[in-house]
Amino acid sequence: MMTEREKLLDLILTKIANEISITSAMIDQAVSSYQAVGKWIGDGIEYDTQIFPQGSMNLGTTIKPISEKDDYDIDLVCLLKNGTALSSERIKNIVGDRLKENEIYRQKIKAEGEGKRCWKMQYNAFHMDILPCVPQLDYYIEPFLTDIRLTHKLENGLYISKYSNPYGYGKWFEERMKDILYEKKRSYAMQNKTEIEKVPTYRVKTPLQMVIQLLKRHRDICFENDSDNAPISIIITTLSAKAYDGQIDLYSAMCQILNHMADYIEIKGKTYWVENPVMPEENFADKWEQYPERKTAFEQWLNRAHKELISDPLEALGLDKLKERYAAALGDAPVNRAFKNYADEMHALSQQNKLYSSGLMSGLSSTMFPGSQTVKGHTFFGE
Repeated sequence: MMTEREKLLDLILTKIANEISITSAMIDQAVSSYQAVGKWIGDGIEYDTQIFPQGSMNLGTTIKPISEKDDYDIDLVCLLKNGTALSSERIKNIVGDRLKENEIYRQKIKAEGEGKRCWKMQYNAFHMDILPCVPQLDYYIEPFLTDIRLTHKLENGLYISKYSNPYGYGKWFEERMKDILYEKKRSYAMQNKTEIEKVPTYRVKTPLQMVIQLLKRHRDICFENDSDNAPISIIITTLSAKAYDGQIDLYSAMCQILNHMADYIEIKGKTYWVENPVMPEENFADKWEQYPERKTAFEQWLNRAHKELISDPLEALGLDKLKERYAAALGDAPVNRAFKNYADEMHALSQQNKLYSSGLMSGLSSTMFPGSQTVKGHTFFGE
């Protein structure tokens, strides 16, 4: 059972996670944009086309950039379902050529450019990475046959095939939090008068999703001036999901994950290995052998995350000090907004004589415990 102090940290961390999440309106804009792109591609080529989100957008772990002037990523799969026989170069260019037939999309590609695997399109608030691909086998049938073959353009201009399974990874991720995910989707479905099966995972927030968002934000802060060595999101996401053990609150999930993430880094021979759970032959940490400083950076970041997100906040005396610790670890703007939201809620409760204090370390609560005192007419953070 959590202490009162831990409950306070859980509440504050949840508010910070909400602040760094993209909003429902931002999600609506992204979904509308990629559906329009998918329709344009599908209507103009001879292949049966399916477009769907992958990565953080699909998993519900997208975060806003540190600077509000920057944009966020939307990663998409553009699957040519009956294009298995196509060469890698053809796969890439069929999608790119069709996009360039639309003047608006052509300008968006021109602004962002062509990636090794994706076509990149620049929008006002986000940039969209579209991954052209085909089924790895003769058929693509969800949820059974979902491996894909994608294109990878080398520096010399030649193309090679790579393989992935974003659909399978998404289902594995959902399975790691299936009980609480079901409850979150059920609640969302009731509020929005829809069916549970129609609620995408990115529309809800579970403890696992929020922990990953907070860890990614902490990573961004720590490596703002050293992006080459920053732990990549797929490693953070995979290790977090493997370490997660069904905790129903954010703080307990954070502790569990930070304490056990490293347990799931394997060593095969002399190679550090973070296994893709749906394609065991793929090592998400394959660059660590070539760049050992990235493994060192990951270990140092993990220790720092435990200290700055758990140990230091536990020891902080008073809300001002707690706010200071979290702002240093997660950024001034979202933390300031989260604490203002918290202060506004506490002020409203105090006006109703429904706010109680159990001391500096425990913070304020709407629940009265033994030894608690009613707080009346309080102003927060020295205001």
